[in-house]
Amino acid sequence: MKCKIVIADDHPIFRMGIKEIITGMADAVVSGEASDGLDAYKLIVSTIPEIAILDVDMPILTGLDVCRKVLAEKHFTRFIILTMHKDRHFFEDAMNNGVDGYLLKDNAVDELVKCIESVRQGRKYVSPQIEKFLIDHQAMNQLPAKVQEMYATLTPTEKVILKLIARNKTSHDIAENLFISANTVDNHRANIARKFKLEGKNSLMKFALAYKELL
Repeated sequence: MKCKIVIADDHPIFRMGIKEIITGMADAVVSGEASDGLDAYKLIVSTIPEIAILDVDMPILTGLDVCRKVLAEKHFTRFIILTMHKDRHFFEDAMNNGVDGYLLKDNAVDELVKCIESVRQGRKYVSPQIEKFLIDHQAMNQLPAKVQEMYATLTPTEKVILKLIARNKTSHDIAENLFISANTVDNHRANIARKFKLEGKNSLMKFALAYKELL
């Protein structure tokens, strides 16, 4: 069965380009289009697509507003946000609100198919340019002393799991790699978050991503 995808962007030419890319995929189909956030929200809750691709800056409701509303109603749609923003605030806001893919518009043509495939498999996808931006803006050559202290409290298994999280591996992927159950991986993730005093949705992934090159 083909993956149903809703796309929403207030720029018709850009929306058309996204549609052409999806149309070229053998296992995906555009099931609806919207030019503002409110219409996107109505379309998503009425059709429940597998994936919704949303521009972050839309009239009436932003892409993140739509994401928040849909997830609050517990609909089973995954979200990819398209943005021009290379900004930590926008990125963290998206991750905190259940976004599965964070894609720069400048790179959408090259990365959209890979992003869709990753999200369908339950993986988070972040544009490599965003990852590099976040890492560069850490402005450090080593882990801060406080982080080093907390990192030292991790068990060998927890350190391996943290490295795999930094590479966008799901609990299922990690479980297969380490020959343990997904529940055991989730317990390790909770322990790692506790040791680093991390709270909130996706906080561990954001932390791992920020320090990816140093783990």
